[in-house]
Amino acid sequence: MKRLAVFVGVIILLYSVYYDLNKGTLTLLHEESVETAAPMKEPITPDVREVPYVETKVSTGDTVLSLVKDEVGGPLPVSVDQVIRDFEELNGIGASEIQAGKTYKFPKYPS
Repeated sequence: MKRLAVFVGVIILLYSVYYDLNKGTLTLLHEESVETAAPMKEPITPDVREVPYVETKVSTGDTVLSLVKDEVGGPLPVSVDQVIRDFEELNGIGASEIQAGKTYKFPKYPS
């Protein structure tokens, strides 16, 4: 009886390996994503928006968030991630790359 159980187990194992190598599960996922992406014919245009800004000279110890909070005069009306994205969009550099003594464009939000 044990031999029969081992034999059936080996057959199931061999069949699953054969099925995975020939048909596979990853190719099915790839085919589905290709089929869903095919009907889209219009090009995707990026969301272009004008971000109002104010130019400010950075002093030692200033950060993007501290300068934007000072400009707003209170808590930020948008998320921190949005402030950083807007700053990077305006200046073309990362928020952590600002240097003291240089002037940058900082996003201006309503109070």
